[in-house]
Amino acid sequence: MPSTLPEELIGKYLATRYQVWIDTSLVTLRIGCQSAPLAALLQLTDSWNAAYITACNPASQVVAPEENRSAMARLYETLANHSNHIYRGAGIDPAGEWPAEESLLVLDINLAIAIKIGREFGQNAIVWMDSAAIPRLVLLR
Repeated sequence: MPSTLPEELIGKYLATRYQVWIDTSLVTLRIGCQSAPLAALLQLTDSWNAAYITACNPASQVVAPEENRSAMARLYETLANHSNHIYRGAGIDPAGEWPAEESLLVLDINLAIAIKIGREFGQNAIVWMDSAAIPRLVLLR
């Protein structure tokens, strides 16, 4: 199904650096690029997939920091109902035009559930990875 999102916005999502703390290491995930650290984490935890989701700035509209904090707390609680493996991170705009967005990497979550959660939190997209550990952008609008 074609997206209703502007191509420029999709391009920004594709360029974003999706960072996540795995133990004491900061791992950067890039769309379309296999991640050896993520592959190792998936194997270590006996997980088949992962999703990278934020609750910040729904529909790419900047909101107050306290709204983002509250939404992220609700997102964490929601994801904890689906997985025991949740890691904190932040989406980073390499051009520096957009503020870093707190995000969560959740392992072993069904894609349909991840999409539903992303939509519940008003997001335009999530990042999905199967056992090959290659992040791909999943547009929600």
